Amino acid sequence: MGFRTVARPLPGGRGERLEWYVPFVQNSTVVGSLFTLVHVPFMLAFLSVTVIGAMAAGTPDATVLALSLAVVGLLLYAEHMLDDTTAVGKPWNTVLGDRSLFALAGGLYVLAAAIGAWASIRYSSVVPGVGVGAGIVFTALYGLEVWKFHAVEFGAVGMGAIPAFSYLAQSAAAGESGGWLVAVALFVFGTLYCLVMLSLYEHTKTGDHATMWRLLGYHFLMIYALATAAIALGGLP
Repeated sequence: MGFRTVARPLPGGRGERLEWYVPFVQNSTVVGSLFTLVHVPFMLAFLSVTVIGAMAAGTPDATVLALSLAVVGLLLYAEHMLDDTTAVGKPWNTVLGDRSLFALAGGLYVLAAAIGAWASIRYSSVVPGVGVGAGIVFTALYGLEVWKFHAVEFGAVGMGAIPAFSYLAQSAAAGESGGWLVAVALFVFGTLYCLVMLSLYEHTKTGDHATMWRLLGYHFLMIYALATAAIALGGLP
């Protein structure tokens, strides 16, 4: 029996979803819709590179890591909500209306901005504030699909910035200026990793199994490469 990916219409007949993603789409209630918009597989992928970036600084500060994870989670959740508005076709077809989605996303952005501002004051560094500000702009553009900002390449660049800023935040908390070589390396690896991951997701819609398996192999290689680079570069000054 061969592997088969089936695209099915979302409830209401709008958009498509893949067979493997069905358990993560529960739109019959408000709570279910809020769960759908977490986009669990993608949320975990983005949170994982946040941890990898923190590891590159050596022994990560638990408070800074927790705040970094919270900010990334808030920004991604807000982006997912904007992505389900009717302005971009409401691809996930949740029961939440545009007004609710915009209000929830706005609240999440405010909370993320507050965390960034507090961290900048607490650690006397502009890094947290700049990182959160850039994240808000990026996720808003990506979620609302402004111009060509919902492209795979743009998403990859945004994800690449996450481990880099996570590392710089750890350095700021330790009172260090941060090794920019490490940050650049994390950005490059993070970008390539996300490029492969998002390309793999897009190809699961096509049924092109040869390309899918090739991308899956690259995906695993990038995970190992990113983790290895983070650990190895963590020992550099």
